Amino acid sequence: MFIHAGEYYDRADRRPATARSPVYRIGEMMQELDRSEIDDVLEGNGIGVLAVDGGSHPYPIPVAYGYESDSELFVLQLEDKPGSYKQQCLDLNPNVGFTVYEETEPGTVWRSVVLEGQLRDSSFQEAESAFATLAKHSQSAPNRVIWSNKSEDAEIRPYELEITDWAGREFVLK
Repeated sequence: MFIHAGEYYDRADRRPATARSPVYRIGEMMQELDRSEIDDVLEGNGIGVLAVDGGSHPYPIPVAYGYESDSELFVLQLEDKPGSYKQQCLDLNPNVGFTVYEETEPGTVWRSVVLEGQLRDSSFQEAESAFATLAKHSQSAPNRVIWSNKSEDAEIRPYELEITDWAGREFVLK
């Protein structure tokens, strides 16, 4: 559904909504998540999308991450290949966005969390508690996987996202 000029429309065929079409008003189908719900989404997942400044366009990258709510420690690991486009983007601008989303009830409930902040170098020792939380709560715990063909050319490095802003939403279809 979408709204145009005050009318509700079916997204697929752009016809006015009919009696058979579910009609939702903004605010009734989407609600903000509170802090504990945001923590639940972040701790219960392990893959998200990191968006870096690619100059003329955003550069989104799916990555593994870990989050520990007690210390608000959010870490991720990136392949650090010399001269990579991702590293060039981060060197120019460490400000990033990060999105995590999940479907909690198949076909009816989706939740997402969007973070903003700056990436800074970290160490696996500093990141240990966040990665341990990820391993405890998720089936997709990260490991030190090298994706390049020449493992000597790349290194996996942990980064901490110093969060400056975050928001979460839940979308319910009923």
